[in-house]
Amino acid sequence: MEHKRREEEILRYLENHEFLTTEKAIKLLGDSAATVRRAFVNLARSNLVQREHGGVRAFPKGGGNLPFSLRESWLGDEKERLAARAMEFVPVGGVVFIHGGSTVLGLARYLRGGVIITDTIHVCEILMKRFPNGGGPEVILPGGVFDLKSDILVGPRAEAGIRDYRADVVFFSARGMDEEGPLDTTDTHVATARAMIRNAGMRVMLADHSKFRKFGLTRMASWKEINVLITSDHPDNRPWFKLIEENGVKVVLA
Repeated sequence: MEHKRREEEILRYLENHEFLTTEKAIKLLGDSAATVRRAFVNLARSNLVQREHGGVRAFPKGGGNLPFSLRESWLGDEKERLAARAMEFVPVGGVVFIHGGSTVLGLARYLRGGVIITDTIHVCEILMKRFPNGGGPEVILPGGVFDLKSDILVGPRAEAGIRDYRADVVFFSARGMDEEGPLDTTDTHVATARAMIRNAGMRVMLADHSKFRKFGLTRMASWKEINVLITSDHPDNRPWFKLIEENGVKVVLA
């Protein structure tokens, strides 16, 4: 739908900028001033932006992720390719950590056996639909407080639950990355990911092409802690591939 695409473009801009003026949005979207203002109003009513005179402002960086339902729809085809390629690193009948995020959600559409330990309810929903009569993977949820906006279990109970398990491999994504490694929104959101990374034999990160150079408040891990990065080829990101590989990470292009 055109209005959805328009609102996604506005939110993408605000991922890396504090303020978007009406005039800038008109040039960015190629729409009329009235259409842009309607989009601003709709986003403000959904508490996704702050409406101000002359445009809209992003919420403070510490304010949390965009809603999972919105992030899931972005770059859907690309994320699906990343998930399909990630299956190369799943041992038959193995134990797999899946850290919540729209980029890794596609794994649940491919896994058929073994044990999945996850902090995201959406993974469970997909598996329920795929295996309504049972027979699929064993699924373990660590407990904790469910964050309705980000779709992950958080808090001390979630972290403690994950610390009790060991997995053959962990799959995770992040809000962004820099020269030192992946970044995410808050300590609360990255704590379960850190626990999974520590307790996994292999660490595999999935990142669509938009995650390069994107801001994140909190360090999730360093590149030296990661074994594999699965991403898409993009001319602007190729210098990053070399930098990441110099830290011992295998870069796999889907």
